[in-house]
Amino acid sequence: MIVRSWLYVPGDRPERFEKAVAKGADALVLDLEDAVSLDRKVEARSLVADWVRNGDHGRAQVWVRVNQGAMGVDDTAAVALPGLTGICVPKVDDPSELTPIIKVLLSAEKEHGLVEGQWPVIPLIESAVGLTRLSSIVSAQRVVQLQVGEVDLAADLGLSGDVDLHLAPIRSRIVVESIAAGILSPIGPVSTEFRDLDAFRSSTQTVIGQGFVGRACIHPDQVTIVNEMFTPTSEQLSGAQDLLDRMNMAIREGSGVALDANGRMIDEASARSARRVLELGLAAR
Repeated sequence: MIVRSWLYVPGDRPERFEKAVAKGADALVLDLEDAVSLDRKVEARSLVADWVRNGDHGRAQVWVRVNQGAMGVDDTAAVALPGLTGICVPKVDDPSELTPIIKVLLSAEKEHGLVEGQWPVIPLIESAVGLTRLSSIVSAQRVVQLQVGEVDLAADLGLSGDVDLHLAPIRSRIVVESIAAGILSPIGPVSTEFRDLDAFRSSTQTVIGQGFVGRACIHPDQVTIVNEMFTPTSEQLSGAQDLLDRMNMAIREGSGVALDANGRMIDEASARSARRVLELGLAAR
């Protein structure tokens, strides 16, 4: 299901896990990477694994951002438990980096009697090298969506100032690669702006216009805005359903042409947009 808001929570702060659920995020990302100091990573892994297995998740999806390399493989082995939704993998420069994590997930699925492919993977693109290999990354096994780590990416590219402006071409490319590969549109990038919520709202509107679906958040106050802005209105929902009904009727009648309420031709791109609106409506329930 499409997710509107993804709230990052430090993996070594278990007292925040259920509080984060209460804030209404569609998905929690329990972070074992950047949010946890090196001397607390083993402890954080244990805390996250325990909460994945035993915590009250409410209606939220539960994702874990693991570390890079061998540590990330160990993280995955520890948290691949019933209750997990999927794994976020940081700083992916090549699809081969996902292979050992996918092997661990497959083994854990068999161990727990779960269907193969139960746990999807979301790579984070955070470097120029990762950008050059987007086509192969989006096509990798279990990849369902991308996120861009813009702080690291901007640093790697030597960018500063208005990231909404300077990273716009890169954002567009990530959207295009995702759609072309048939996976979900990418997750909107995090913003460090959680005090000036008007600025955050404006930034989120830009992200929506650029084709992202949902947005990653680092503060609970951001979640409220993201949920609001990605929730379709009743008029949008009824319009989307009407468009799909018209398209389905044309197919049943054997017509090669379907028209919307304004007499414009409906194509598969229009139908895809309508399905996305309805899926966002489901996320809001």
